Amino acid sequence: MENRRVNYFLYLTAAVAAVSAFFHGLFFAKILPWNIVYSDIVGFYQKAISAFSFAQIQIEYPALTSFFIRLTGTIGGSQFGYYLANSAFLILCAAAATYFLYKIASDKKKLLNYWIFAPSMFVFAVFNWDLLAVLSVAAALYFASKEKYYLAAVFIAFGFAAKLYPVLYLIPVLLKQKNWKEWLKITGIFLGVIILINIYFIASNFDSWLYFFELNSLRNSNPDSIWTIVRFFFRNLSVSGINVISFLLFGSSYAYLMYKYRRASVLVLCFISTVLFLLFNKVFSPQYALWILPFLAILPFQKIKGWFYAFEFSNLAILFIILPWFLIEKNIIYFYWVAPFVLARHAILTVYLLKAVKLAKTEKIS
Repeated sequence: MENRRVNYFLYLTAAVAAVSAFFHGLFFAKILPWNIVYSDIVGFYQKAISAFSFAQIQIEYPALTSFFIRLTGTIGGSQFGYYLANSAFLILCAAAATYFLYKIASDKKKLLNYWIFAPSMFVFAVFNWDLLAVLSVAAALYFASKEKYYLAAVFIAFGFAAKLYPVLYLIPVLLKQKNWKEWLKITGIFLGVIILINIYFIASNFDSWLYFFELNSLRNSNPDSIWTIVRFFFRNLSVSGINVISFLLFGSSYAYLMYKYRRASVLVLCFISTVLFLLFNKVFSPQYALWILPFLAILPFQKIKGWFYAFEFSNLAILFIILPWFLIEKNIIYFYWVAPFVLARHAILTVYLLKAVKLAKTEKIS
């Protein structure tokens, strides 16, 4: 009976992800404008097939995602085939993530509401490659919840090689260890997996491997970022200034909350880490909403439904308002239209943080 129920959840996830693939695949039918059905996947096709080898491709993603993009370009054989290959893999990633989350979730209805049928899943499952990292995170959270910390470190490393942000979860895992020997073992496993994934790319073409890090240090805040609103009032704030301030704000709050609530569960500490990153990071792409869905589905938050749908609405409004900025014209009017939703999204992230801290306090006491 339990296996049948698990399969039911997996099929539902695959169906929702397939809807996402179909929606963005309407690009090929030319039924809707590109600024409606846009996906990064379709937009990256030329980069996926332009490099002579896997190592030479210069893409603004870490090694694992860059490799995946090039691999699907090779498998696909055409732009449509490349899109189908990506869709198939990402649908499988979504279903596999559901399997791990199902094993953790005590309330399966929350898994339906906040993960499988979340509006973000319908739009972003096959939009970018975030599900590669989200799958790694779901596996890491599962093994951490079972106190299988070595395996958790392996999947944190895979997530880090796909989207970077999962590296934040290494500290919560380390905080659960009883001695320095375990700290060193887990850190060694993490670093070993990272080296294994990256060494070929580093040795073959160091500049291409480094491109992701250079680009992200130099890139400006995107027009739907909270930092662009800040810069509207502080016109002299440079990119390097944002880098320093955002790093200090994140680093100090991360260190403080990890230490203060170090006795809370790994799951809660990982969620706090994620929200802090999204609050202070220079860039917030709308598909990052996928990063917080697993935590909303498995953590025992109370009275979260209204905040959840307000966040989802604000985030999707941001997506469809700002896409014309990138795809049609860079008109300042889009900034004014999107700003209220950016502020609302950040306000709700703050609510999420406060709820997570409240939960951490409860766990710390108990």
